[in-house]
Amino acid sequence: MNKARVIPVEKRIPEIPEKIFLFRSCTGSLEYPGTENAIKEIMKILGIEVVMDPDQTCCSGYLLTCSGYLPEVSLAATARNLALVEAKGLDTYVFCNGCFGYNKELSHILLHNPDYLKMANDLIGRWGYEYKGRTNIFHVQELYYRLKDRIASKVVRPLNGLRVAAHYGCHYLAQQYGILDDGDLPTFHEELFEILGATPVTYKEGRTCCGYSVGRGFTHREEVVQPHLGKKLRSAKEAGVELITTVCPGCNVALDREQPNLARNGHGEINIPVIDLGQLIALALGVPVEKLGFKANTVPLNGVLEKLGLKGV
Repeated sequence: MNKARVIPVEKRIPEIPEKIFLFRSCTGSLEYPGTENAIKEIMKILGIEVVMDPDQTCCSGYLLTCSGYLPEVSLAATARNLALVEAKGLDTYVFCNGCFGYNKELSHILLHNPDYLKMANDLIGRWGYEYKGRTNIFHVQELYYRLKDRIASKVVRPLNGLRVAAHYGCHYLAQQYGILDDGDLPTFHEELFEILGATPVTYKEGRTCCGYSVGRGFTHREEVVQPHLGKKLRSAKEAGVELITTVCPGCNVALDREQPNLARNGHGEINIPVIDLGQLIALALGVPVEKLGFKANTVPLNGVLEKLGLKGV
């Protein structure tokens, strides 16, 4: 089947939803809970209802990637999670590149391999679930871009003068078809920065992987990851970046949590705060700072907030 890799956002999301199912991220909800809350606050302002379900579990993809168990486990977990969403008649929106990639890939395997689908449904059927492939899977960044005009009309706290760089991450732009922008030189985050009043900044290592995420604990040696990460972040500092945004909590862990370790191991003092794109949008839409969870950050946002005339955290 021939499918275009890059498509217009209006084709990706033909109709703006009135209600979405927000798929929780293990890393995001535990490490940076302000990310999840920012999405809820943004959707409230934009008039979109957010639905969640306490029965939703981890997408399980990272452990599969690191060969923590056999693929059948993740296939069944994916089928069960998406069956939960289907029962509500909603589409699935994730705020983690990993959750996006794994749900898309594993659901594709299920829906194109009848034996795997039967295996998964036989298992989850013991608890009354059945996956039929009726929920579409989106990343919430796609919805932000679809709603960019609505977002622009709701900006009450322009981010004037703030120099922001985007870290797009790997799992979204590596998709084989149906993404919003070119995988090598994407610009749709920068377009969002501009409507918020911020100044987009590009830097030499901007498209390099964070090199980290959960895989560091399983497959990536620290002496390999840290020099790579140090090079990336030094490049951002040299370009005058004041804030980096991500759309993947795993990337956030790498870019934020590792900065003290980089300094301690001789890779340089960086001190660039890192937040989710949703937290940046929420700031511009006037969401109170205390609702955005910045206290969870390793690198504090005090300088950024003071520049915007807000109190530090």
